Amino acid sequence: MSSSPSKTFRTAARSKPDRPAPFSIRLSAKERAYLERKAGTRPLGRYIRGKLLGDEEAPRKAARAPTIDYAMLGQVLGVLGKSELATHLCLLATAVEGGRLEMEKQDRAALREACEDVREVRALLVSALGLKSGGSP
Repeated sequence: MSSSPSKTFRTAARSKPDRPAPFSIRLSAKERAYLERKAGTRPLGRYIRGKLLGDEEAPRKAARAPTIDYAMLGQVLGVLGKSELATHLCLLATAVEGGRLEMEKQDRAALREACEDVREVRALLVSALGLKSGGSP
């Protein structure tokens, strides 16, 4: 005769390896902000573990490289082109430089930087898609 489902479950539950309970610590908002600044781009838990354990920290698996969604990149490039954002920024910059639109020196620099940022985003998208600058493969 077979054993009951509840007995089978209890047996299976007991056979699992024991794991230590997680350790948690409460931090004030100020303390957490300080630790996040110190951690930089590292996950906060990994930073704290490294500070506590030093070189004794167990090696971690390398993070998997993110998969590239070419269709999504193509859509982003298409939306960027349809928006004519680069054209409008260029027109504003030309109007400012031609004296038809007055703007503070600091704002002019920000506008030029925005134009360059859009060019860079486009170039990165084109490169990620394996396209040539003219848009052809």
